[in-house]
Amino acid sequence: MEVKEGTVVSLAPNAVYYNGKEMPDWVRNDHWIVKSRNNDRVVLGMNVSKSHTINSPVNIAFMTPVSESNTPQTKTETTHPLCQKLQSSVISNNGEMQISERGVELIAKYEGCRLAAYKCPAGVWTIGYGHTAGVKEHDTLPSKDAAKRLLREDLEKYAAHVNKCIQTGKLTFSPTQNQFDALTSFCYNCGVGSLNKLVAGRSAAEVADKILAYNKGGGKVLQGLVKRREEERQLFLS
Repeated sequence: MEVKEGTVVSLAPNAVYYNGKEMPDWVRNDHWIVKSRNNDRVVLGMNVSKSHTINSPVNIAFMTPVSESNTPQTKTETTHPLCQKLQSSVISNNGEMQISERGVELIAKYEGCRLAAYKCPAGVWTIGYGHTAGVKEHDTLPSKDAAKRLLREDLEKYAAHVNKCIQTGKLTFSPTQNQFDALTSFCYNCGVGSLNKLVAGRSAAEVADKILAYNKGGGKVLQGLVKRREEERQLFLS
């Protein structure tokens, strides 16, 4: 069977991305629909269950066409809330997930925005939605849109930490976009160490319940954190 646009393919156990970068197991173990082909460079689009879209190039040598009879069938009904409303994920061309605009807006809502530099409680010059890198006294931003761009740049490293949890297997489930957004928001607010503790060895349902426990500052329950954790949990479960 020829590999062409629309062909469903499986990937070899040793498959990597076209640029040689390592491929996560959850990508390698799924079946993908070919989006386009140019000689040996094949771009994979959506998986057959339509839960993820990667738009990532892979060498055709790592692919085997799959007939419809061998393609995993998508479940049309499920009773578990964590399996409902799976949506296409925002994934970069290197195969890693990225935070969506919905996730950015959630974080922006709780961080608040200030267009003039100020010192945070820790004495660090800060601007926009919590941006600190290179900020000096008297710095200003022209608009909230500019502040939002800085926030998106800052969020890349926190999204990278969530991706690392996926790639190393610390995250025991393949996250939906909403779950990824919620975990990135949590990581941005609570830090990498707390993210690692939250997800290590836990199922999605257990993570959703445990996230509510991270609502304290200085040993005291803070209502702002209670609300943020509740909203992150709601996003995680949606």
